[in-house]
Amino acid sequence: MTPMLISPRQPFSFAQTLRFILSPPALLNGRKFAPLLDYLEDGEYRRVTEIGERAVLYGVSEERRGLASRLKVRIRVGPDDRETRAEILSLVERQFSTQLDMAPFYRLAGADPVLCKLSARFQGMRIPQAASVYETLISAIIEQQINLSFAHQVKQALIQAYGHPVEFEGRRYNAFPQAAALAITTPRELLRLQISGPKARYIIGISRATLDGSLDLEGLRSVAPEVAYERLLAHKGVGPWTAHYIGLRALGHLDCLPAADVGLQKAIQRFYGLRKQPSEKRVTQMARKWAGWRSHATFHLWLTFWEDATWREKMIEEIRSDRRRNSNPA
Repeated sequence: MTPMLISPRQPFSFAQTLRFILSPPALLNGRKFAPLLDYLEDGEYRRVTEIGERAVLYGVSEERRGLASRLKVRIRVGPDDRETRAEILSLVERQFSTQLDMAPFYRLAGADPVLCKLSARFQGMRIPQAASVYETLISAIIEQQINLSFAHQVKQALIQAYGHPVEFEGRRYNAFPQAAALAITTPRELLRLQISGPKARYIIGISRATLDGSLDLEGLRSVAPEVAYERLLAHKGVGPWTAHYIGLRALGHLDCLPAADVGLQKAIQRFYGLRKQPSEKRVTQMARKWAGWRSHATFHLWLTFWEDATWREKMIEEIRSDRRRNSNPA
C-alpha cells in the first residue's frame, strides 16, 4: 500500500515520543511489560483503531534526512479508501503533535536549570496523544491509586476480554474495548478482572453515557481547556488528577499540571534538590514559572523515570554542580 507522508515541525524525535508508551519503566525485579495496544515491529509503530465499525491496523515509521525527518504512514489491515486514509493521517498527526511549535517551550526551559538539561536529553519529544479520549479515561480510572505493574495486569485482562484483536503477518494486535462492549458488563464481571466495585461502576456508567450520547468525550477537543476540565470533573470517578491526565494525554492541552501526582512530586524533589517531597501546593507554586507549558514540564520530569539510575544520579550531580557554581561565582 502506498504510504502517506507527514513532515513534522522540527525539532521532532519519533523515538523519544514513543518511549512513554512503548517502554514503561523497568521494575526492580527486571520484569518487562508486554505490549498492550502500542507495538513496535521492525522500526514501525503499529496500532489498531476503529473507523466506523471497521478495525484498522496502521503503521508509522520515520524516515530521516539529515536533521529533518518525515513520517511514513501505512494502513496494514482494513479499508484503504480515501476517507479512511484521511482519517488515519489526521489521527497520526494528532497522536504525534506533528505541527506543534515547541520553540516557546524550549525558550522557557532554557531559563530553568533542570528543564534546560531535560529538554536537551529529550530533544524533539512530543507528548504522545492517545487514539481516543474514551480509552484514556477508562485507563486512567483503572490506574487510580494502584501501582504500575498491577495497572498493566488489569488493563491487559480488560483488553483481552473485551477488545477485538486484528491478525497481521501471524501476529495479534489488540484493540481497546469499545464503549458498547463495556456498557453491557456488570461489576461482578469486571471484578473477575480485579477491577474494584467502585471503579467497575464508574467504567460502566461512563461507557453507557458515551454510548447513548449524553457524554461526548471527543467533543471535549473543541472546547476551552478549563471547560473540558470542569466537564470531566462532573462525572463520577473523575478527580483532578484524572482530568489533568486526560487533558495532557488525549486533548493536547499544553498547560495541565497534575500537582498531586506522586511521581511528579518525587521527580521535583530529586532534581530540584528539595529536602522533602513537595506538597501539591508547593508544586503548584514552583510550576508558575512554567505557565503555558506545564504539561510539557510535567512530562519531561515524568520521563526521568524511564532512564536508568546511573543516568539519573549523573544528571542530578551535574545540576548540583551547576547550582553550586552559580551560587559561588569566581
